[in-house]
Amino acid sequence: EHARHSVVRYFASNVLNAYGPHEADPRSGEILESHVGWYHNVMLLLRDWYFVQTAAVNPEARKAKFTDEQMGELIRFVSSHEIGHTLGLPHNFGSSYAYPVDSLRSKSFTDKHGTAPSIMDYARFNYIAQPGDNVTHLYPQIGEYDKWAIKWGYTWFPGKKSVKQEKETLDAWTKERAGNPLYYYGRQGTSIDPRLQNEDLGDNAMKASTYGIANLKRILPNVEQWTYQQGEDYDDLKEIYNEVLNQFSRYMGHVATNIGGMNENFKTYDQKGPVYDFVAKNLQHDAVTFFNKEVFATPMWMINSEELGKFDNGVTINRIKGIQTGTLANVLSQSRLSRMYDNETRNGSKAYTVA
Repeated sequence: EHARHSVVRYFASNVLNAYGPHEADPRSGEILESHVGWYHNVMLLLRDWYFVQTAAVNPEARKAKFTDEQMGELIRFVSSHEIGHTLGLPHNFGSSYAYPVDSLRSKSFTDKHGTAPSIMDYARFNYIAQPGDNVTHLYPQIGEYDKWAIKWGYTWFPGKKSVKQEKETLDAWTKERAGNPLYYYGRQGTSIDPRLQNEDLGDNAMKASTYGIANLKRILPNVEQWTYQQGEDYDDLKEIYNEVLNQFSRYMGHVATNIGGMNENFKTYDQKGPVYDFVAKNLQHDAVTFFNKEVFATPMWMINSEELGKFDNGVTINRIKGIQTGTLANVLSQSRLSRMYDNETRNGSKAYTVA
């Protein structure tokens, strides 16, 4: 469901505090002025993301420096997201959940839809596509949710309609799309719903992360070759190697949220069903199985002695241990276990239990 109340608050308030001055008319909510702050090193950030998320399937990402044309496309993606904020749109962390994992391995699907229905998600680049899928459209784009949100927030209603009459029309529009994942809004700021995460893709974190790890295993042995620059030191090798570990750690976070997780679907009194319900038992079980395979059994593939010898001074093993212990602490957090006990008390054998 489209988050009508969240959008109303954004269109009627001063947003973008993180991006710079943003002024709105307190009487109407009309945005009068907005600035986008552009960090000096955003191009390095984009290079790193694009490399570790797509180089396994994308020869154009296998280099230390991108062409102006390549970087221009990546900047277009980021700047489109920021301009969305200047128009009043909040982050929609639930948008990327609308696309099934396997659809992101389809060239025809990604050519048409990109990686998520909203540019306002933190969906990033397509780390799911595998060699042989022939997927070439690897980045987010303005999608159906964005067009709908702008229509909802900016449509002019002719005639002397009252605020109540306009709200009735907007509510009717919202109900027409309720249940359609393309128009689902997932708020930023919750840590219990596995659908509402940043940096993730697809509708199943275990499946998506398994594909992502398979690609990291393809990238890591080639980092030195793909970052080679004549006469330069090994700073880029170190940068990308560390980004591979960071990307792996993100996957662990995506999967962990399924354990003891709850789905959050805001509704009004006239809509049926719960606002909060627990993540299905089988998905929670799959998440623990994933951890046993991918992280609690030490991921030795992360240790490339030849590459590490060029920059590592004995800290990489400790970093891998840190990912393991951090994941374990996340899984066994008090709040997560409390929700699992609550689930067992309310749902009995249907719940995935702490035991």
